[in-house]
Amino acid sequence: MLLAKGTTTSQAVRIPLAHAVTSDKISPKIYKGRVSGRPLVVIDPGHGGHDPGSSSRDGRLHEKNVTLAIALAVRNALRESGRVSVVLTREDDHFLPLVSRREMSRRMKADLFISIHADSAPSGNPHGATIYTLSEIASDKIAANLAARENQADLSGITDIQTQNNDVKSILYDLTRRETMNASVSFASLLQRELQGRIPFRSHYHRFAGFVVLKAPDVPSVLIETGYISNPDEAAQLFSRSYRQAIASGIRRAVEIYFARRLAHLAESSNFEKPKSERKSSTRSLDSVLKNLNKHNE
Repeated sequence: MLLAKGTTTSQAVRIPLAHAVTSDKISPKIYKGRVSGRPLVVIDPGHGGHDPGSSSRDGRLHEKNVTLAIALAVRNALRESGRVSVVLTREDDHFLPLVSRREMSRRMKADLFISIHADSAPSGNPHGATIYTLSEIASDKIAANLAARENQADLSGITDIQTQNNDVKSILYDLTRRETMNASVSFASLLQRELQGRIPFRSHYHRFAGFVVLKAPDVPSVLIETGYISNPDEAAQLFSRSYRQAIASGIRRAVEIYFARRLAHLAESSNFEKPKSERKSSTRSLDSVLKNLNKHNE
């Protein structure tokens, strides 16, 4: 568990929410219900409304449409899994500021945030997916340029949460943020592993940059560029049902393993606090959970 959500530490940190712009259209529906013990995953289809995102070379295909189609496929796959609750930041074609997307996941106490995008390049025909996690220092020029382009789509003028309250400068905030970033990197690696063989990746599949939408200090977050809409061949794949299903299957598998591992970690931590006579049964119960998970996905 993250420090901001309560752990065994003696003091929990209060991380203030940013004041995001609201809209009557923003009323996310939780699929499978938020029940005790079931993690909440927020799927974020990039762009929307007056912000089309990137476009194909002929201008007929828009990123906002493919991201929504992929997000819906991911939602359906996770609903079938039944192991998590699922929320989409948008389910139709309307604009939603980046900070609103991020703060929506925080208000709902999400356990994981996945933002879906499609890449583009001004020249050449690069192809393949890339996964991004947060860093104030970009891993390379490509990552820096992409983050700058994506962040410019948010014209809401909302102040970042780090400037709103002195509490964010506390050591507990720093520890929480660091733990969140580590969890994000861990999920990014797992996501690439489960998508490998289903969709192509760029040679440097994991990059870092300061994406506004990934800056929740207490929600592990990744942004996946699912392919290049500017590449005619890959654009055709992005808009195909089979490609969307491949992405959804990989994300589902990664999500299931991520939370199974987290359950294992929590069970192991709590096991140390039990009498020795009770530890064996706890471990056996955990092994059973993980075994059933693997059987389900064979």
